[in-house]
Amino acid sequence: MKNPDSVSAIKPLNTLVFVLLSAVLNCPSLSAAPLTASEARGKQLYLTGVSPSGKPIKALVGPGSIELPATDAPCVGCHGEDGQGRPEGGIVPTDITFEYLTLAYGHNHDNGRRHPAFTAETISRAVTGGIDPAGNRLDPAMPRYTLSGIDSADLIAYLKRLSSDVDPGLTDTTIHLGTILPTSGPLAGMGLSMKNILSAYFDELNAQGGIYNRKIRLEVAELTGSAESTIKNVRHLLEDEPVFALIAPFAANLEQDILLLSENRGVPQIGPYTLFPEEDPARNRSAFYLLPGLNNESRAMIDYAADELHLQNAASMIISPENDNIQRAAEAIEKQIRTRGLGPVSRFTYPAHQFLPQAFAGELKKQSPEVIFFFGTHDELRSLLQSADELKQKPYVFISAALTGSNVFNEGFRDRIFLSMPSQSRDQTNADEFFRLIKRNNLTTEHLTAQAMSYSAARLLTEGLQRTGTELSRKKLINTLENIDRFDTGLMPSLSYGPNRHIGSAAVNIVSASPNDRIRL
Repeated sequence: MKNPDSVSAIKPLNTLVFVLLSAVLNCPSLSAAPLTASEARGKQLYLTGVSPSGKPIKALVGPGSIELPATDAPCVGCHGEDGQGRPEGGIVPTDITFEYLTLAYGHNHDNGRRHPAFTAETISRAVTGGIDPAGNRLDPAMPRYTLSGIDSADLIAYLKRLSSDVDPGLTDTTIHLGTILPTSGPLAGMGLSMKNILSAYFDELNAQGGIYNRKIRLEVAELTGSAESTIKNVRHLLEDEPVFALIAPFAANLEQDILLLSENRGVPQIGPYTLFPEEDPARNRSAFYLLPGLNNESRAMIDYAADELHLQNAASMIISPENDNIQRAAEAIEKQIRTRGLGPVSRFTYPAHQFLPQAFAGELKKQSPEVIFFFGTHDELRSLLQSADELKQKPYVFISAALTGSNVFNEGFRDRIFLSMPSQSRDQTNADEFFRLIKRNNLTTEHLTAQAMSYSAARLLTEGLQRTGTELSRKKLINTLENIDRFDTGLMPSLSYGPNRHIGSAAVNIVSASPNDRIRL
């Protein structure tokens, strides 16, 4: 919605009272009350030009009433998230917060146009008909929107809240972040290491003044052994005391469920710790991943086999546990094998955590593969190599270091085992700071990969917050992150993002597990 007044009004001196009141109303610490259903619908209209009813809204623009979808000219485009207006193409839209529009003394404009204070009814008439309270025509630059009565009421309801509406988890003194980690059970060691590195990083950041005098407050939701209880814990983060963003969450098999919950609430996820980043931009508007994931690693394995090993018409075998995400990686390999014409491919799937060496050995003997793509654990790899060692021709074996670790050298398979892993950063200065942080805070180094991911996510978020500035919102942070190019955390490849790119790096290295690499089983 363009400003009904179209140019700045001349304010008398007694507006000082209003200015002081407005400052109080705009104080972020007073924004804890959630939006009503009507206000939330109005916010959607204001930000996107989309009616919650699903009925298209038209915008009539200019003297010729050129018809556009309202999504091409939403209110926020000219007036900003705070409603106070931003210069655009020579036009200076002014404040459209309800408090300003309804000032008791009305408005006197530089061009001589005068009118009394707006009311809810006359705001609606300005938005739909382009008429001010005195019956004057508004500037043609102000679109007229074809709003239903309900949509109009919802928009006005939100304008009444606009001046005091800031995103949940944000006050004038704090930025409330959340994460999802296992802090008990078999993965507790990793989860606690991630929690401790995040806490140490933000504690030191807070000691230096925080981000524009806002201190970071971190809350951890427990990833339990139960999907039901984990989702309940996540809902607490997102609904009960809503966080501003999620930092380095580890959601295991609940990644897609939690992504849906956070996306529906517009909560950014910065650096989720996962091998399976969401690659579809339509499902990934607010999550920013660091590394390419197993699907991209899988495609790189095939390219290496074809381009570096020069394999042709080679029988391949994909071996993996029953896991939906890993099965998608196996499908990516099958597709890339066909694309590159590598040769015939078969698949062997076993129940998760139930690797049966005898059945596996029999399948290997039956298939006699020249290349194996393996997606099991380190211990399961040992059994695989023992069985494959009995074949007449030892196959090439491709594995992901993220699943098995990099300590996989086997003398019997010298120069025949290859690992996929993300490329490394060349910025040793930032890498050194990571290890100094660990040393200063007496942290363990038992889970360095998970710690490095958490640290990198925290550095990316800090960069985004600092670039966004003091007028912080989730949407502004997302826009800022989408403009980050070649950001180096020191621990991984440089990260670049865009509106249709929310995976920071696609770089994958394939390396030989040879003695020269100091990799041992």
